Amino acid sequence: MCGRYEFSKSFGEEFNFVQWPNFQPDLNISPTNKAPVIVETNPNSYEVEFRHWGFIRHWPGKTGKLTKKILFNAVSESITKTRSFKHAFAERRCVIPLNAWFEWPEIPEINNGIKTKIRIFMPMRPTFGAAGIYEDTIDKETGEVTSFFSMLTVEPGQNSPIKSLHDRSPLVLPAHEYDTWLTGTPGQAESLLHPYETPGAFDFEILY
Repeated sequence: MCGRYEFSKSFGEEFNFVQWPNFQPDLNISPTNKAPVIVETNPNSYEVEFRHWGFIRHWPGKTGKLTKKILFNAVSESITKTRSFKHAFAERRCVIPLNAWFEWPEIPEINNGIKTKIRIFMPMRPTFGAAGIYEDTIDKETGEVTSFFSMLTVEPGQNSPIKSLHDRSPLVLPAHEYDTWLTGTPGQAESLLHPYETPGAFDFEILY
């Protein structure tokens, strides 16, 4: 998926199990931005936290100097093995509320192959939750805590209308599986690592 999504407010009843704080709607959430995610704070108790989108990692570059990488998406097919994500997947999962996400495909079927912004949404779920993981980092000098999250992605379903737009999409969770994702065992969470296959679940509109 492309690194942009929107969340203006929680529509409907999907997220009535948490109390929503006041926040500014954001129609263009991008990596490093702060955005709301839902986490379990105590057994059977959930809260909205604002975290920066993208885990921060540092790897040696070609010169040997450490280069900062922003890992805003986590590939679900390898998440149990990927060093940067596997511990968060096992212990710190969150739900990321969205109203839509965006892609910029260049395909003949849309606008004669010209790069075009597409808004992808769920007609029957004006607010929906994507699977996420989270972590905190502590500055060794100042003791300051910074909070992060990353979004899991999957291949779109075989019959999904969004399959031609991009080869990855957010891992959208069924609403009745939020509790399993947030509180279940790693094995139970792993059973949710598959595309959302409900017919007619997704649609898209051309923006420009």
